[in-house]
Amino acid sequence: MESITTAIGRCSLKRSRRRTLSISVLPNGSVEVIAPLDAALSEIQRKIAKRSGWISRQRRFFSTLRLERPERRYCTGATHRYLGRQYRLKVTTADHSDVKLRGAYLHVHTRSTSGRAVAVLVSGWMRERAKEQFERRLGKWLTWCVERGLPEPKLHLLDMPKRWGSGHRNGRISLNPELVRAPSSCIDYVIAHEICHVKHPRHDKEFYAQLEKLCPRWKAIKHRLETSDL
Repeated sequence: MESITTAIGRCSLKRSRRRTLSISVLPNGSVEVIAPLDAALSEIQRKIAKRSGWISRQRRFFSTLRLERPERRYCTGATHRYLGRQYRLKVTTADHSDVKLRGAYLHVHTRSTSGRAVAVLVSGWMRERAKEQFERRLGKWLTWCVERGLPEPKLHLLDMPKRWGSGHRNGRISLNPELVRAPSSCIDYVIAHEICHVKHPRHDKEFYAQLEKLCPRWKAIKHRLETSDL
């Protein structure tokens, strides 16, 4: 991936075999462009300039989200989301370490009550729940894939600071463990999105037509995911 100068500043440029140009604004405000192998640099810059208004709106939107989301705390009374619901932490000193969900609380037993120690335990618990939830939900797509001659979908947990998931032609579905904090409908939308990529690698008309069939409310759910306080 290379860096290019455009009307809206520096952008990351990646070349691929796709037929059309794709522009993405990431949550940190950076811009990634994927262009056809034979696309002229001047044409790429022209198309980015043409979409400068949209890029600015996306940057303002993500900037607002960053200002509204406080840093997570890992102490008694702090709130954390799991499957979209909010739970409070109850941190207790103990001679063993574990995390248990009871009612409206996440009970954390730990030898050290430091924020770092509690963060490790809570993150580990979330990752285990993510594996359970994602495998169960992804398993529902097995028959759909087999009937269409597609490879069996296989889960891969992957920490991705800029993405919720990715799908590959070989059936590998990579999902961000942090997604388990989102509502169930958001998790199912991301999985459906990545399943579509097994059949349609690019965000082309065929991809979106397939996504509309599998998840008719995907636009509203996507917006909910982007604006959720996770």
